Amino acid sequence: MDKVVAALVGCVLLVGCVPEGNARNKEDKIELSEQDRQALKSASTTKEQLTYLYQNFEPVLNRDDTLKGVDADENGIRDDIDEFISALMIPENERGFYQQSSRHLQTVFDHDYSGGTEIDMEIALTNAMAYGPVINCLIQLNLEWDDATGSRRMIDELILNTKLRSEHYAYYNKALDGAGIEGTEPTGDDCE
Repeated sequence: MDKVVAALVGCVLLVGCVPEGNARNKEDKIELSEQDRQALKSASTTKEQLTYLYQNFEPVLNRDDTLKGVDADENGIRDDIDEFISALMIPENERGFYQQSSRHLQTVFDHDYSGGTEIDMEIALTNAMAYGPVINCLIQLNLEWDDATGSRRMIDELILNTKLRSEHYAYYNKALDGAGIEGTEPTGDDCE
């Protein structure tokens, strides 16, 4: 559960540390300049690219008072998160991993876990076990573990960027408290 606490602290920091005066892209889109593209290409890790995007395009992030935010194209990924992932200068299969991971986290918002019931725990456990193919995809793509998991965590923080979303995720984790989660066997075709 230490990882959960670290993720929640990261969310609080992310919500609380919004750069002031960043006038770039107050719309819902990330428009990369040639300078942005060069900065992203010169980053040595995906996490460095995400950090650059956050520092320069933070106003794109959805901070409305809904759990799920806006997913106009209904691809299972909040539109602002999709913008951040699409802006990364990475191979398409790696982009697919981050999209798959984001899609999975978004499903956490489909159920209210705050009641702390046995049904809440069962649904949370089912959801957590559905994360197995995401991990298997990371392994299948042979991504550098520290960068891929660090980047995925950063995207999770971008998704959980409001008090409402962070609290909901905390209830989800509380419903999982003490649950044993078995990984799924890789199929060789775990990437969506």
